[in-house]
Amino acid sequence: MTNKKFPQNFVGMPAAIMLEEFGSQVWSAFGTPPYLTGSSLYTKKWRDVDVRLILSDEEYEQWGFGNPIQCHQNGKWVSLCLAFSALGKQITSLPIDFQIQQRSKANRDFKNARFSLGNIDLRIIKK
Repeated sequence: MTNKKFPQNFVGMPAAIMLEEFGSQVWSAFGTPPYLTGSSLYTKKWRDVDVRLILSDEEYEQWGFGNPIQCHQNGKWVSLCLAFSALGKQITSLPIDFQIQQRSKANRDFKNARFSLGNIDLRIIKK
């Protein structure tokens, strides 16, 4: 489930604006928007801010991320998740938990709301 309305009040301002900027960087790199998910959508009491990049099953396989059930054992997956988590934290000052998911597994396992990020043009780095 996706929604266009961004719940700015749960991460605060200007973090919400910077979260959109981070989303635009991810979108630029992967060609698809990431999604804000998890507790930061529902409450001000969250441990981290979950951002998920959901790739089609074919794209997930083409990237070489391996078995989506054991993604933490794939070096490429781990490296990209760590790098984008660090970038997200640097841009937003929020504790970003960035993960890449295979669409069929994500849709099967997670039924909660997702809010697309990056619906703005790149402002920090333009092509």
